[in-house]
Amino acid sequence: MASTFYQIGEVCQRTGLTQRALHYYDEIGLLVPSERLTGGQRLYTAADLERIERIKSLKLMLGLSLSEIKRLLDADEARARYLNAAETTADPARRRKAVESALRVTEDQLQSVREKVHQLGQFQRQLERQVKELRRLAEPAGPSRIPAVMEGHS
Repeated sequence: MASTFYQIGEVCQRTGLTQRALHYYDEIGLLVPSERLTGGQRLYTAADLERIERIKSLKLMLGLSLSEIKRLLDADEARARYLNAAETTADPARRRKAVESALRVTEDQLQSVREKVHQLGQFQRQLERQVKELRRLAEPAGPSRIPAVMEGHS
């Protein structure tokens, strides 16, 4: 079965990313095009487009950096390889080792997400304190001095 390839301009149009972003993703190993022509032209597959959508989703949903996204997606691929190895071996010891490796990768991913959630929770609490203080300041007889917490020294 032949794969359908998309040139970089079409990928940009379909995903909303710029060529510069796609080149950068390639440079850092976040999204390496499935094929490259002799002249260096990048060609992308439907799987590449799906990966772009996952990148965009993780960035938007969790506010992850590109390096954090790369680690998560690389872990997804590693887990899939380990699980495939577990499914294709008849040796129980190898199967157990592959599943344990998949578990380790998944636990690392979970820890990364927990850390990000913790950081976001701290930021949320900071914003909630600032909203509370701003509401207090907005009251008709509010104080004339703006506290340090509102000056960005929190």
